[in-house]
Amino acid sequence: MTIENIFKTIFFILFIGLLCIRLFYGVKVRKTGKSSWKLDQSAVAREGKWSIILRPILFLCMLALVAFYAVADSPSSWLTVPLPEWLRWLGVGLGFFSLALLVWVHHTLREYWSTTLQLRNSHTIITRGPYAWVRHPMYSVLMLCFLGLALVSEIWLLLLWAVLSPVFFNRIAGIEEMMMKEQFGDEYLAYMNQTGRFFPKIFAK
Repeated sequence: MTIENIFKTIFFILFIGLLCIRLFYGVKVRKTGKSSWKLDQSAVAREGKWSIILRPILFLCMLALVAFYAVADSPSSWLTVPLPEWLRWLGVGLGFFSLALLVWVHHTLREYWSTTLQLRNSHTIITRGPYAWVRHPMYSVLMLCFLGLALVSEIWLLLLWAVLSPVFFNRIAGIEEMMMKEQFGDEYLAYMNQTGRFFPKIFAK
């Protein structure tokens, strides 16, 4: 097996692992009588219609890109950009580390997980696990995962998404924090003062 095939195999292990984790916890949420994928009008109003529409479109584009990468016999000059091998191995480490963190975040969030900005009827501020240090660890982990996948595959479009994703997640995090402040007031403001947005307080902006 060539080194390129090794990296391609690792890429698909990471990508399928990401999908399986999201699906597994989505099914667990559904078993509680709720849904992590259900849209409601308040969520659409908060985030914006075009942002909601753009999500599945980007996901389908990513699936198409991954499918093309799967059937390509060798790296395509238009699809990939050469990276040092050590950097790709760093991507492998980031990828597996991010999947472990993703399980931790999902396990902590449990039935409160939703792909849209909405509150459950019994919603509370979660301050245990990774949420003891970071307000949005799910977004932090996904950014790490995207970066890991991009470095392993050398796909420049994934590298571009890894670079741009913090802009998207920062916007969503800002809207989510406004929603939480409206719901929980001073309690959430106190929580914000103790935690960072995407990284522990020492690195918080």
